Amino acid sequence: MKIRNSLLLGGAALLVATAGAQAADLPVKAKPVEYVKVCSAYGAGFYYIPGTDICLRVGGYVFFEHGVKADGGVPMIYNQAPINAGFNYYNTRTQQRFIMDARQNTAYGTLRAYVAAGATNQNHATSAGIDAAYVQFAGFTFGHTNSFFMFGGTYSFGVPSAMLDWSWINLIAYTAQLGNGVTASISFEDPSGRRANAAGNFTYGGRWMPEVVGNINVTQAWGRAQIMGAVHHIKPIAALGGVIDSEWGYAIGGGVEIKTPQTGNPNNSFLLQGAWTKGAVDYTGYNSSPNGTVNQTFGLQNFAGTGPVFAVTDAYLDAAGNVQKTEAWSVYGGYRHYWTPALRTGFYVGYLNIDEGNHTNSQGELDVLQAGAGTIWSPVTGLDLSLEVVYSDLERTSVAGVKTSNDIWSVWSRMRWAW
Repeated sequence: MKIRNSLLLGGAALLVATAGAQAADLPVKAKPVEYVKVCSAYGAGFYYIPGTDICLRVGGYVFFEHGVKADGGVPMIYNQAPINAGFNYYNTRTQQRFIMDARQNTAYGTLRAYVAAGATNQNHATSAGIDAAYVQFAGFTFGHTNSFFMFGGTYSFGVPSAMLDWSWINLIAYTAQLGNGVTASISFEDPSGRRANAAGNFTYGGRWMPEVVGNINVTQAWGRAQIMGAVHHIKPIAALGGVIDSEWGYAIGGGVEIKTPQTGNPNNSFLLQGAWTKGAVDYTGYNSSPNGTVNQTFGLQNFAGTGPVFAVTDAYLDAAGNVQKTEAWSVYGGYRHYWTPALRTGFYVGYLNIDEGNHTNSQGELDVLQAGAGTIWSPVTGLDLSLEVVYSDLERTSVAGVKTSNDIWSVWSRMRWAW
């Protein structure tokens, strides 16, 4: 009896021990995997950052381009050296940008941070660059982005160099939503890239205040329109080192883009914009550089390297030491036509006039006419294969009435993939 009880108790103990060992070997239940979720609130490509309610889109682009009598997509009308056998007629550029766009819904509206940065290799010289880096919150914009004087939009993939304001600037701005697609903005912008003083006896002093820029914009189903204005502070230093009292330059402009589906495609459109300035030449768009580097010399040389240049300046000091401000205006018109959803052509023409007057040290007057056409084929979404031809005609009239002219044909092509 005792033996039987001992066997039963031993067997039970063995079963308990075995069960405990098996339980110890069972896998512990893993925490659920937190998959990345699509964020549809802000359009395609946005995902929630895990563990947050912030939506993020990561993208970018790469392009390669090359051209004749054009550099960086810009027709060569800025010539620091004569156009002769030693001139670089053929130029190339490769650029890549990474883009991050983060957005979060708050009680004050959407909080947004946007960055577009990367590197450019132009004619075998590499440089880093930032196209944009800004934060938007409760109607405010802080950081590096397009000037609020810009209307935006061009029907070329290159850069028309004499008729469109195209500036990336450090700024602080506020935009009020007025309803029905109407907004009003005021912006305080870095003046560094708006100063032109390439010649004469005029030199800018220190920066004392920002550019003050404002616009009213309407965007609706038919298209969009904008009027804009800017105030530019002129603080020159006299040739002998004395400080001249402040002067003020200013600019006014406007633009309209109208959709023209009646021409065969709902994406067809017409664009017209222009600007008039006094003592603030850069707002005409003559500069063609968005990064604060002011191109200030127009070339009028011929193939043999003879002929003058036209140096651009916001103002001169006359014989009495008074500030004489340069007047300038520009106008641009274009039409974009979609032949098929994947094939489109932009046609455009622009005109620039810079008049420095007939006072001491004046360069006289410059007129620039540009016309071009560029075709883009997009066989795959995000992939653009482009070819553009631009004609530029420059004419300078000196104070004495002597005319000098030059015309340039430029060809530029690009392969670009954006994702």
